[in-house]
Amino acid sequence: MEQKYLEERIKSLKGKIGFYYENLVDGQTLTYNQDEAFMAASVIKVPIFMCAAKQVAEGKLSWDQKVTVKDEDKRPSCGALLSLTGDLEVDVDSLCKLMITLSDNTATNMMIRTVGLDSLKEFFEEMGCPNSKIERELFDSAAFERGLDNYFAPADIAKLYKLIYNREFVSPEISEKIEETLLLQQIRHKIPGYIGRKKKIANKTGEDGNTTHDTAIVFAKKPFILVVASNDTNVPETERFIREIALELYEENGGDQE
Repeated sequence: MEQKYLEERIKSLKGKIGFYYENLVDGQTLTYNQDEAFMAASVIKVPIFMCAAKQVAEGKLSWDQKVTVKDEDKRPSCGALLSLTGDLEVDVDSLCKLMITLSDNTATNMMIRTVGLDSLKEFFEEMGCPNSKIERELFDSAAFERGLDNYFAPADIAKLYKLIYNREFVSPEISEKIEETLLLQQIRHKIPGYIGRKKKIANKTGEDGNTTHDTAIVFAKKPFILVVASNDTNVPETERFIREIALELYEENGGDQE
């Protein structure tokens, strides 16, 4: 795929679009607004998970540590915890799995509190992700009105995914755990949409109003990273673009792994 072709496709879309593609075999990249900050929606859940995993490796946290989820902590709309009645005791491992595979917003807020906003800020600095940040919990309208929000840059998320793929994030075991959790993703209508929802694709989406994102490690014969971000866009048109461009890149990279 040529850069000019990509730019022509993107310029036909409404709003602010970001794009990062990297072939993990030959290193070829295609980019567009890759260092711009985008309102993150649920994509921010990937670095929260990674920060938690790092704390587990450092002995600051454990996967079986229990977190109390009270009724007043439960948030709409994605996830399972909102549907469970009463106060709950949920371990960190389960909260992380719910946060990624079902995009559970309640689990996400509990993990933000457990890991800590200061630690998340330090995490982005340590990872060399200068254009990404977490400033508030999800559905915190008071913080939002004060101008606080969560952001990611396509190149930053791609950098994190590359560390996972290369088994260089913290340890091979931690990297593999994160990848395996992403492979259990249930929201599969964007990057996997035309490729095939049962294909090996480790992804995390984000949606909110006129925002739609998808971010993935795609295991074609030549694996690649693909991050597509959008704010203030026409969601159906942009999601169709995501499905189409992902399939084109998949086919260019040899299709299914043998």
